[in-house]
Amino acid sequence: MLTENKIKEIYEQYIKVNYTKEYKNRYHPLPVHKNNKNWRWEGKDFPRVISLLEFERYVNKYDFQIEKLLLLNADWYGSEPEVEFLSGRYKSVLGITYDDNPEKYDLHRLQIKHKDFDFVMLNQTLEHVYNPYTCLTNVKEHMIKGGYLYINVPACNIPHSEPFHFYTGYTPMGLAALAHETGYEILEIGQWGNKEYLGRLFGITGERWWAEYNMLTAPGINEIENPVITWGLFKAK
Repeated sequence: MLTENKIKEIYEQYIKVNYTKEYKNRYHPLPVHKNNKNWRWEGKDFPRVISLLEFERYVNKYDFQIEKLLLLNADWYGSEPEVEFLSGRYKSVLGITYDDNPEKYDLHRLQIKHKDFDFVMLNQTLEHVYNPYTCLTNVKEHMIKGGYLYINVPACNIPHSEPFHFYTGYTPMGLAALAHETGYEILEIGQWGNKEYLGRLFGITGERWWAEYNMLTAPGINEIENPVITWGLFKAK
């Protein structure tokens, strides 16, 4: 169980460390020259773009060399844009979705033959499982010790994919605490959001929908007090 002191330690080391001017303005102005991959930004929910730019930083920082890559709730045919940044860095990849086989691929009772994945990706999924603790524990059972887990998840969102939408989102501290309690070492925690995007999301300043980058006047501005998306990089203990 997390103690009060441990919660404060995690907050100071992995979350509050981001409350800097450089972090808040890292992508302002927005580096549109990076919109050059197969997964184009047009027509995409903008927060995912920011998390993708940060994922690129992690790839360069940690220099991932992956034997077996597992994509959860995704195939490997282009639905996970992060995979483009891992090109040449993995030897094999398996992509599974819940709909392919609900009995085997429900994360609450995950059953994959192989238990030796050294990089697992879990994107925009935790809000759609009713017991995230059980799910992350099961994921860890399919990883080698020291394997990487990358997660991105809403911090604030509108209901969708109902009835399988159990949480509106995870704060950075919430995601960090969940990973810690399920046996992962925290390496990185990130977040992005701003009032302009939230206004669009909730229909205050236009149609209620997920805004793409060209619908926003200052998309790169990151307001720590208005989180919309959270992401994290972890290691299996």
